[in-house]
Amino acid sequence: MNTRRRFLEAASLAVAGPLSGFPLPGAGVSGNTQDASTAAITRDYWNDFPNYLISIVNEARNRRKFDLSKIKTEKDARERASFVSSKVWQLIGGPLEKSPLNVKRTGVIERGSYRIEKLIFESQPQFYVPAHLYVPKSGQGPYPAIISPLGHTRDGKNYRSYQTVFQNLARKGFVVLTWDPPGQGERLQYPVPGTNRSRFGPTGEHDQFGWPAFLIGSTTTQFETWDAVRALDYLLSRSDVDRKRIGCCGHSGGGTATMYLCALEPRIHAAIVVEGHTENVAGANYQPPGAFADAEQNIIGSLPLGLDRGDLLTAFAPKPLLICFTHMDVGATYSPHYEQGTREIFQECKDQYATYRATEKVGLFASNLPHDYDFFHRRATYGWFNKWIGSGAADNSEMEFEEAPDSVLNCTSTGQILTSLGGRTAYQVNYDRLRSIEASRGAGGIQQEELRRTLPKLLGFPSQKSALRKSMLSKHTRQDLVIEEFEFYSEPTIRVPGWFLKPAKGGPKFGVVVMLLSSGKNHLFDELDLLGEVTQGNIALCAIDTRASGQATPRLPPAGPLFYGRAVDMAYSLVSLTGGSPLVGHRVWDVLRCLDYLDGRDDVDGSRIGVYGNGENGLEALFGAALDDRIRTVLLDRALTDFGSLVASEDYNLKVASFVFGLLQHFDLPEICATIAPRPVWLLNPTDPNGNEVPLSQMTEKYNEAAKAYAALQRADQFSIHIEPERNDNVFAKWVQTTLS
Repeated sequence: MNTRRRFLEAASLAVAGPLSGFPLPGAGVSGNTQDASTAAITRDYWNDFPNYLISIVNEARNRRKFDLSKIKTEKDARERASFVSSKVWQLIGGPLEKSPLNVKRTGVIERGSYRIEKLIFESQPQFYVPAHLYVPKSGQGPYPAIISPLGHTRDGKNYRSYQTVFQNLARKGFVVLTWDPPGQGERLQYPVPGTNRSRFGPTGEHDQFGWPAFLIGSTTTQFETWDAVRALDYLLSRSDVDRKRIGCCGHSGGGTATMYLCALEPRIHAAIVVEGHTENVAGANYQPPGAFADAEQNIIGSLPLGLDRGDLLTAFAPKPLLICFTHMDVGATYSPHYEQGTREIFQECKDQYATYRATEKVGLFASNLPHDYDFFHRRATYGWFNKWIGSGAADNSEMEFEEAPDSVLNCTSTGQILTSLGGRTAYQVNYDRLRSIEASRGAGGIQQEELRRTLPKLLGFPSQKSALRKSMLSKHTRQDLVIEEFEFYSEPTIRVPGWFLKPAKGGPKFGVVVMLLSSGKNHLFDELDLLGEVTQGNIALCAIDTRASGQATPRLPPAGPLFYGRAVDMAYSLVSLTGGSPLVGHRVWDVLRCLDYLDGRDDVDGSRIGVYGNGENGLEALFGAALDDRIRTVLLDRALTDFGSLVASEDYNLKVASFVFGLLQHFDLPEICATIAPRPVWLLNPTDPNGNEVPLSQMTEKYNEAAKAYAALQRADQFSIHIEPERNDNVFAKWVQTTLS
């Protein structure tokens, strides 16, 4: 039976005679087969996007290395650091407005040589941060002080290795302030109801609210960096803290957070990065997908600006900086080139520090233990801070760990901020920001001319088209249907493979439906009982796999961290965003180049080209139609209704490949739809962020402005919303008949 989900993975083609059991080329095709050179054709499309990224990354690397080579003086170095700081702030979402911290002390843990003050402050209004402040009891203040963003541990500031560092720093005369990042410890954003467990885990929580943050021009990095800025504001407000001796250290994700703070927070005087992501995306010997990571560890849009992770640390010069890593992270926690990348960044730092004649202030330390703030890293930490902002004593000793249960260490009564104080979650903060953006945009939507200026920039389109270089790979005739296999070059190294199915009789020119199938172009052949309508309607079908999808989906690299196996789509999406173009933007470009391919065919009626997109591919269809009038009609099947509802949602199942950085600062999907008027747009069983069908009443409200745009042009009948039962293949046939005949 044809279900809604299967509608056009096969049956929805509504178009040509039965081909049950039809074999694909290379499998002993019967019937009339042409093109004797087929056997020599290489269809390794899965290599194209990785190879494309290699060229993009290597170009960015060469450009950045050239910029770094021009730094000869302290003035050059300071100008580079200023450039890095301003651009990184911009890329992660910018500094926020400072609101009252409203610090509350919820308890004190007294120990022999130090105490732990349990604090809660608001880094943003009603966005609560539980924190520990370690305060020495010996010596005389004001004391040197350390802030410490945390790595991705479930128990946050209560993690034993981290507590060990803080206890010993406090014993050595340092005030230490640490806090739970969103999604960790007492600050879960997505708790399992009735428990203190997360639904996603630390990195999962960061991603869950981090991907929607992209849509409003924000990032998880902005959330975490702002927590640190406000933590430092509090620390510096204390009379027992020496403002001129402030350090920062963090492990793993906290190490990466420390890297950002090195570039963005001038009040820090010494820093230690422990097993952070000290590896440039555009590193030597780049092998896709490369050095990607979870939401906060990628500098979105950095490569076109000649920026990479190493710049976060070179911007810290000439202040004391220690980089710590472990050989055990290579190919486990990070990429196969992690150690090589870390040493490269260290050399970049040495070169920058040399311009200040301060190479003694940058160091590199390696451990041979697995990923953790281990004994050796801890001793290096004590020694480095003592040397540069502490007593100067060569004291890297470590005393016995003082243990306490979570019930004693917790800052809240329930063990969780949300159940003890309430407040806003990170995804609620995202939505509040979106509402503010929408209010500033005002009413009236967006005009087509403005959209066509803005959307290509957001999608990261190339500045110009390259040669199409199209090829016919094979041709087959089966009964009354001609089946052609083709490819064209969307960009110089990107091949787009496709099928072109047309009636054997009729024409000479056919209307065409470009098929964007979420399951891949080859699913055109899964169920063939509806294909007869192709010949009856004098319509052709053109199904393609846009880059990194279907037959062009990249394969796993031969080596990499353990999580590569479950994150290929996310990996390539994040590297694309870091390179300045969302993956959906690349795919929309492929769709538009498919129109160029169709323009070159003498059997295509250019005035009758429609696009069908199902699932996430509906975005490619909608964006393409908004940007190119050659698309005369669009049918979106089970496509997302709007991104605004996704930002507001706790749950969603849309992949990060579909997210466009900053899109909602300008418009949402209903506004884009309105700019297509008066060309026909049909929405079939539109879905919410979880893939559930949205009732007609809600759709009518969401798309009210689009409906008005069509009505204003006296073409209200061209905008159509269909909520259909299980059998809905008739909608495709009706759409073809109504809008392409």
